[in-house]
Order: sequence, then C-alpha cells, then structure tokens
Amino acid sequence: MKVLLVNSNRERMPWPALPLGLCTVASGLAGAGHEVEVLDLMFASDAARETLNRVRKCDPDIVGLSIRNIDNCNFEVPHFYLTEIRDQVVRSVRAASTRAKIVVGGSAVNVSPADTFAFLEADYALVGEGEEALPDFLRALEQGTPLNRVRGLLEPGKGSAKALPILDTGRLARGEPPAGRALVHDFAESPRSEAWRWIDLKQYAAHGSPYSIQTKRGCALKCSYCVYNNIEGHAYRLRNAVEVVDEMHEAVKKHGVRAIDFVDSTFNLPLSHARAICEELERRPLPGVELSTMGLNPAGVTPELVSAMKRAGFKSVMCTPESASEVTLKTLRKGFQKHSVIRAAQALREGGLPTYWFFMLGAPGETMDTVRETLAFCEEHIAPTDMVLFSTGIRVYSGTPLERQCKDMGWFAEDDPLFLPSWFLSPELDLNELYQALMAAAQVHPNWMTNAETVVSPAMNAMMKGAFKALGWKGPFWKHLPRVFGLANRFGVRQRGLEHHAANMRKVTDVRHYRG
Repeated sequence: MKVLLVNSNRERMPWPALPLGLCTVASGLAGAGHEVEVLDLMFASDAARETLNRVRKCDPDIVGLSIRNIDNCNFEVPHFYLTEIRDQVVRSVRAASTRAKIVVGGSAVNVSPADTFAFLEADYALVGEGEEALPDFLRALEQGTPLNRVRGLLEPGKGSAKALPILDTGRLARGEPPAGRALVHDFAESPRSEAWRWIDLKQYAAHGSPYSIQTKRGCALKCSYCVYNNIEGHAYRLRNAVEVVDEMHEAVKKHGVRAIDFVDSTFNLPLSHARAICEELERRPLPGVELSTMGLNPAGVTPELVSAMKRAGFKSVMCTPESASEVTLKTLRKGFQKHSVIRAAQALREGGLPTYWFFMLGAPGETMDTVRETLAFCEEHIAPTDMVLFSTGIRVYSGTPLERQCKDMGWFAEDDPLFLPSWFLSPELDLNELYQALMAAAQVHPNWMTNAETVVSPAMNAMMKGAFKALGWKGPFWKHLPRVFGLANRFGVRQRGLEHHAANMRKVTDVRHYRG
C-alpha cells in the first residue's frame, strides 16, 4: 500500500527533535514491502499548504500522523498543540483526498488515547509502538481480516480507550502482548530508524539538533507524574551495545552526523547497560563527535560512571532530580533520597561533565521551606557554568499515580479526563512569593532560569543560535545561556521580563485549569 507518514511536531525549543519513532515506523513499513513517503512539517512555512500539496501529489492509501506531545507541559506559558494539528494537518488531508484513511499514533496517543483520537477526527488510532502494529494493520486491510485482531488499534465506536490498562510487566516478561497496546517485545529486533532515509539531517543539525538514538525502551521507575510507563511499559527492553554503536558509526561515517543524543527515558538505568554502552564506545570511539543524553537519573550517577561516559565521548548531560528536598522527592515517588542528588552533583562537577539540571516546584506537600531547600542545594552543589531550569506547577496526565492522588484529595473531579492542560500546584505555596524568590535567584545566578524563559519564537530561537555560531560558541544551545542571561541581568532586561511574567501569574485564579 502507499503510505504517507507525517511528522506534525513543529516545536523547536530547545532544539527541533528528530522524529525518531516516525522514522522507525517508516523503516518497518518499507521492510514489509509498502511504498512509504515522509512529510516532515518541522520546518514548514505553511503546514496546511504543504500537507495539502503532498497528499494531492502522493495520493496515499493511508496517512499516518505522528503526534509527539499533547501540549508543551509548561504551566507558566501553556500551549495546546492538537488544535493546530487538527486544523492545519488533519483537515488538509481531508480536503486533499476523500479516500485516504488517517491513522494517528505517537506518544500523545499513548498518553490520552480516546480523547486524542476523538479530538483529531482521525479514522483509526494505534496505541503503543507502530513499527510492527502498523504493518499488521495494513495487512489486515489488504486481506480483509478483522481489524480487532490488530494490537493497539482503536476504531470509532468500538469502545473507549480511556481505560486501557497500565502495562503489565508480567505479561511482557512472558512474551505476551500487553492488553490493549502494541509493544515490540524484543526491542533488539526492532528496525533501526534510518533517519537519514526519511528526513533532512543537515537541516536539523543546522538548527542545533543532535542525532537521536535509543538504547532501550521501558522504565521501571514509578515517578508519580510521569507518563513513560504508559508509553513504553514498566519493563526495560534493551538493545545490544554492539548494535547501538554500529548504528552510531553508520550515522557518523556515512551520513555526516557530528552530535548524538541518547533519548532513553533514563540512560543510566539499568546501570550495567549504560556501562556496556560506554565500554563499547571506548572500544570503538567516534573522534570529534559530541555525545549527550537527555535522561540521567541521580540514583545511578557515580564517579565511575561519569569517568566512563567521558572516556566514551560524552560532552554534556541532562540530569532530572526534580527536587533536592526529602519531602518533595518522597511525594514525587522518585525512588531516591537527597543524598543521591548530592552524590550525583559532586560526581558530575568533579568529573567535569557539563550538566543541565531540571527541578519541578509545586508537588504535593511542597512549601516555601522545601523550595528554599532545593535552591540552597543548587547554590552549594551546582557549578555556575551548568544550567538549572525550575518549572513551576506539575502537568497532571491521565493514567499516572498523580492523577489518582489529585482526585482522591478533590483537586480534580473524578470524571475530569485531564486532556486539556491540567495542573497541580501545592496549595501551601503562594505564587507571588514563589516568583519573587525565583526572580531574586535569577538576578544572582545567571545560570538559573524559569520555564517561562524557555518560550521564544522560532525566529528568536534561530537568531540566538546564529549568533552563537558566529561567535564560535560550540556545543549544546543551553551551555551558552548563562552568558546570555548574565548580559541581560547587567542591563536589567531579564528582570523586567520576569517581573512582567510574575504580574501575569498573579492574575491566575484557577491553577488547575490554567490555559494562559
């Protein structure tokens, strides 16, 4: 069959994310003998027009629409993505073709299957991973077999996907397909993304994007707010280290890749697997290639691992403790205590591995005392050349432990689907006092920032990155922000911006359903 796969994600901060899942599905479809094209709307000047023109030219049987995120998960400047995707992409497909069937998939569909499916007005949705399920669906269409046998497939009027069960580790371990979802049990057998076949890697690199690679799927952690368990399952499914490094060598030597980011939910858990990856990279190095990872968990950060990562070629990492308060770490169910966060900070700082730190303010039980505890940790343990991001408010998604906790305390109504941006902020926190503390901290620490400061226009984003390049500033975008914010602090520009934003936040009357 003729299939057009569409990358609908147009968010470019902090950099445009390569559509790794879509490319993997494309490779799976091509391997199954289908005629595949990819429409990447990341850099489209007019998404509706480009969708309309490509569908008319391609005349596909199936349009597979990849949905990365429901919203930007930013309480301070919330943005709901699906309206634009529906109006500009889905409806353009309908206008261009009366016969093409639209199938939606991706992480957003896994997070809120029924609501995302209905909102986007699609013909079908696939819940789970598509590299095997989508070929199975096309085979069923071609052969006329019952569609209800296709793992993870949702059809209009065939029951609600809202109550899809949380993935059962036991079923997965026994090799059984998880109920209601499509997962590739043996991730080692999944096709490579071969992203170079489907998208313009040079265009992504020009915007500061590294090549994305996964070494595993699944997450055994149980953080209260996180949706990874619903997207990928509770059990780790690992790729062999040799296979991972083989793909990296192919990307570098044949396709000119100069930066690679490991996009596992947590790169360093299981720790033994991270060590195996590092050992293989040390054995077969990639000189001149910058390695990074977006998911370093403090529980698995040791001096030995940091040394191994540096020998492997890592130039920077992102670390996500979310808090440095024992109270908050416990209510977030992070699975580690403050001493692990301190140990991680010491190992990263002493090991000289530049780090972008992420902290989440507002969890159940959070007070100004626990916030100050986190701020004090950052002051004492994080180098001024590292970057720290404080996000205020927690996005509550359906199917997470935090949903149950919020509804049990009456924060949300029992029947609230939490589909549109829905937030929890500890009622023991005063927004005004919180922002005053963050504003004061930003003046003293140019390497500390709030989530409001991550939202810039694509034009401003491009201008800043162009300026960095002209100045010869290399490495990840975030590594240069302390210098930028230091200059902005000197001239009072940053303070005025923060004060304006704080004034807007003081007007918020309903934290739970704040839409901006």
